[in-house]
Amino acid sequence: MTRNQNHALKAALDLLRIPSQVRLMRLAPLPPGVLLLLRLAAAESDAECEAEKLNLRGPSAHRDAAIFFIEQVLLSSNSDAYRVLGLDATATVSELRRHMAYLLKWLHPDLSRDPHKERLAQRVLVAWNEVKAAKRLDGVPQNGAHESLRKPANGGYRAPAIARRRSAADRQGEARALRSRLARRLRRRVRPL
Repeated sequence: MTRNQNHALKAALDLLRIPSQVRLMRLAPLPPGVLLLLRLAAAESDAECEAEKLNLRGPSAHRDAAIFFIEQVLLSSNSDAYRVLGLDATATVSELRRHMAYLLKWLHPDLSRDPHKERLAQRVLVAWNEVKAAKRLDGVPQNGAHESLRKPANGGYRAPAIARRRSAADRQGEARALRSRLARRLRRRVRPL
């Protein structure tokens, strides 16, 4: 387990030292051990001790590197819901919940009135809700359930899977009913001379 944690911590320290690598890190798969970075950002004392054992740097350096990695790689604007939580689609609900809890412990608005942290906390909550909904739908056969967790290009977080669930027949039936209601209203309002 320590070897896996060392990968994420080393990646975070390298990224803090060479910030120009952010774009590459956003495209690369997440290194194992992101949980340690989340615990460092949440200022957990056990995590600081573990990080010191893995890498002989001061606790502030570890925490700064963890926060920089989380903000630049996990919470970047093009991250999908799983990546925001620091995991991939194979993660269990309990792992996702644990990661979400550490992120919110660090970003909670009651601890800091920083509007940037409030926006990041909102992103984490939206990602958690999307992942939770996708995990519920996993039992239902549906093509592209995990593709719906990607952030739309228009900047919104609304999952398009909700719109895809409705079949074409349902949409045609609703359109027909709407046209007939509109025609009835128009007939009532238009009186012959």
